[in-house]
Amino acid sequence: MAEQRAGEETGEVEGSVLVKFVTKQDQFAVPGASVVVGANSNPNKLNEIVHAFIRQGSDPSRDLPKMEFVVEGQLLVGKLGDRLQESERSLEGVVEVEYLEKLPPPTPKDSLHHDDWVSAVQATDHWLLTGCYDNTLHLWSMQGLAEGQGDRAHRLTIPAHRAPVKAVAWVDTDGPLLSFISTSIDQTAVVWVWCSDTNAVECVSECHGHTQSVECVTVDEKKEYFATGSWDNLLKIWTTGNQKEKEEEENEGEEQEKKRRKAKKPQKKTPILTLAGHTESIGGVVWTGSGEVTTASWDHSLRVWDAEIGGVKSQAVGNCAFFCVSWSPLHRALLTGCADRHIRLYDPRDTEGSVVKQKFTSHSKWVPSVRWSSTAEHLFVSGSYDNLIKLWDVRSPRAPLYDLTGHEDKVLAVDWSNPKYVASGGADCTSKVFAT
Repeated sequence: MAEQRAGEETGEVEGSVLVKFVTKQDQFAVPGASVVVGANSNPNKLNEIVHAFIRQGSDPSRDLPKMEFVVEGQLLVGKLGDRLQESERSLEGVVEVEYLEKLPPPTPKDSLHHDDWVSAVQATDHWLLTGCYDNTLHLWSMQGLAEGQGDRAHRLTIPAHRAPVKAVAWVDTDGPLLSFISTSIDQTAVVWVWCSDTNAVECVSECHGHTQSVECVTVDEKKEYFATGSWDNLLKIWTTGNQKEKEEEENEGEEQEKKRRKAKKPQKKTPILTLAGHTESIGGVVWTGSGEVTTASWDHSLRVWDAEIGGVKSQAVGNCAFFCVSWSPLHRALLTGCADRHIRLYDPRDTEGSVVKQKFTSHSKWVPSVRWSSTAEHLFVSGSYDNLIKLWDVRSPRAPLYDLTGHEDKVLAVDWSNPKYVASGGADCTSKVFAT
């Protein structure tokens, strides 16, 4: 009788499947026995079955969340039988179906108004940094944004560059003395130190070496080096701080330090390594390991570089321009945004077969920004010229989990560095913040 109820669906039953439900979320675990379900069961039907099993072992009136189901490595969006046929899996034998709590939709928290396009965003646990086409940087309180204070959460405007800002990256994020980097069309990268207690900011280093717009920047895990990619096709590696100067600061008294800082001018930095090879602009750069940097270029290639001795370690060639790249140490994979509106997943470790492991299609225009979740292995966000931000699960390549709306013009940048919030910047002169 239980098997008949589990296999029923509205209308005809197109065969049946023996399913074993499993989960990594212990609070929703059910006995490991298998159950017969209809081959045309969809996620709604499987939710009914799993909920019934969970309630059998606990409070029958227990309020349960909606579940998602992973079948043969992908989230189930249609009928179970169709998914098994797609994966060339026989309906015979026991099919293992993993279920997990469905991620709730992100909720809009704030819209932060700027005077020009917002081309760069990155958050920490406490602060949001944005960069604009009017050459300025802005610092915002994440606590203020979480409380819905909007523009009252704004802490500081920095007249940072002589041309539009293209990218930003945090370096030191703990304590009252914080540091970050901004890059610009003015051909420079600048290292800043900001005291959150006094709200005073100082330009400590100006990095010169690129001959065209500095499009992207990334900081290594130890916060010792950063890499920049430019419209001049070059990748450059820099140090984040002057070690000798730091030692001198530690040895001097408070009054001496104040006098020195007052008279101090920004240090002029030159790169410690320049790597050439791309034939068009570098749109994205990311550290993928100790001494290893990956670049994404308009020349249709991804390159993995040895940042210690120089040279290319490996290369993948695509069929369109790459605008951005994001690396997940959890998933051990690269994501790229492309000119053909698709997002592609690459495994840099795989040297056999197709280098593209997955393609995600939903945006209708260019994708200039993608960013992995910092805490969830399978999740990432993307921003597009179609004015949309999309939240994805890599196990659902055909459709995003959610569309995040609100921008009235092109989305230029997205960020998920703070796991609680997705932040974005757009050509509508706003930065949007969504709680996840």
